[in-house]
Amino acid sequence: MLRTALFLALYTLAPAQAGEHDAIRRAVEAGEIRPLAEILATVQARYPGRILDVEIDRSRDGRRVYDIELLDADGRKLEISVDAASGAVIEPRATDDDALLPLAPILRTLLAAHPGKILDVELERDRDDRAIYEIELLTVDGRTLELVVDARDGRVLDDGSHGPAGGEPVRPLPDVLDALAAHHPGTIVEVELERDRQGRRYYEIDIRGADGRTVELRVDAVTGEILHEGEAD
Repeated sequence: MLRTALFLALYTLAPAQAGEHDAIRRAVEAGEIRPLAEILATVQARYPGRILDVEIDRSRDGRRVYDIELLDADGRKLEISVDAASGAVIEPRATDDDALLPLAPILRTLLAAHPGKILDVELERDRDDRAIYEIELLTVDGRTLELVVDARDGRVLDDGSHGPAGGEPVRPLPDVLDALAAHHPGTIVEVELERDRQGRRYYEIDIRGADGRTVELRVDAVTGEILHEGEAD
């Protein structure tokens, strides 16, 4: 995705890449896209406020769009996308995180329905531009759930469950660590449950030995086999 920051004070393009800068300048001169000053005047007429940031981007269908962040008279931050060719406002949206539900109660609700451990959480936007939490959860029976939750109302939008490694449950972590202790004594520094490119689950385990060196192990989460052993960075 090509993205070029814009210096607002001068209403001129300040590109991260010279090639994109030249392409935008030529497009403006040819009348293919609207000048930034004209776009900003239109936006501020409809949404009075202070411009915080402007970027020129490409939409999913390849069109150039101006992405404008604006602080309105009520103190709300708005993100306004404007078609660079037609000047039409595509969609304004509030960006305040205050509009999102707190994460903690969402996680408690999920864990009540699916007892286990939260592996990962990310705040993203989906194709409909909704704010969503992408949550990876490992249930007590070894299944991995990758849930998508609406960040504004807490609804579960997608519950894509799948068992690791062909549906087989992963080994409990304590059992894996006990098996490693004989050949890799030391202090467990970090453990993460990951997935490789083939979709297989593995534990990535860092163990600090008595000599101070830290060994990084990758252990098949289903079979317990050590897949890789090396010195941690």
